[in-house]
Amino acid sequence: MNALADVMFTDDAALPTLGAALDPDQAAAAFAGVEAFAGATVRVRAASLLRHKPGRRAVIAYDLRVTRDGHETPVAAIGKMRARRYAGHALRLLRELHDRGFDAASADGIAVPEPLGLARPLNLWLQRRAEGLEATAALRDPAAAAPLATRLAAALHKLHRTPATTRRAHGPDDELAILARVFDVVAAQAPAWRARLAALLEAGGGLVARLPHTPVTAIHRDFYGDQVLVHGDRLTLLDFDLYCEGPAALDAGNFLGHLAEQAVREPAHAVALSRAEAALEQAYLDLVGEAQRAPVRVYTALTVARHVYLSHVIPGRLSTAPAVFDLAEARMEAARHAF
Repeated sequence: MNALADVMFTDDAALPTLGAALDPDQAAAAFAGVEAFAGATVRVRAASLLRHKPGRRAVIAYDLRVTRDGHETPVAAIGKMRARRYAGHALRLLRELHDRGFDAASADGIAVPEPLGLARPLNLWLQRRAEGLEATAALRDPAAAAPLATRLAAALHKLHRTPATTRRAHGPDDELAILARVFDVVAAQAPAWRARLAALLEAGGGLVARLPHTPVTAIHRDFYGDQVLVHGDRLTLLDFDLYCEGPAALDAGNFLGHLAEQAVREPAHAVALSRAEAALEQAYLDLVGEAQRAPVRVYTALTVARHVYLSHVIPGRLSTAPAVFDLAEARMEAARHAF
């Protein structure tokens, strides 16, 4: 690790244990208290930072050697920490889902990563690293896109039918509030778009006002291709940081909106991604009922609209921002006709 990286890692005041979590010796000492390693000796062969949002969260990959009764076993693990949150809460949620039918032996092949336990000194939880290709990439295959999308709809439906305990809630008004906030950022960067942004936000508000009242369930709230690993006939759902109560259609719309934006950004894969979008929407509606078509279309439109902002802040996407804006307006209009 170079000196600059050392400064970046250890100077994150919101994640004060990040430096220790990346040090093999300190991490190994903390892992002695992890439930899955009780009675064993843990050695950290390598620790590498996969993702780091300063002031918010970090994800670390660990190559471990766990010795019990004289036998050493390699364990690939992922460690996660979030600023200003007790890691035990996230671990509890993952364990609850795992124990309610999302384990590696599940007959339907739909799982979450195996929870390993809590490293209290680091305020970090560990899970076994799951194998597979991100669905974002797998859906680029024209032959696999529709069948995989159908399985993704089944996975989402299972998640909604097997809620874990959560005290957080998120609804359509919260989606609009996020859109208003990020549109202010876009307007500051692209003043010429200010009127169009205001009109798009107004259209989104009009759609939300027409949404029928539907019972809430526990939702992922950040469900899209990067959050699912595909390994043969198995799917592993990832990253429940935003898990909360909310309308089930929001999760479906979020995934569909990401597919629609990805098709704009990756024209070489547009056919496969469009097939995936159509297949996922229909498979999901087959499971939940045609009455959810309008809500799903509304949340799809809101997600595409949010990508107008993401096109401005994610490196390499600014060139597609105008086309994404056009798509967002078209999806708002299409959603209006879904009622």
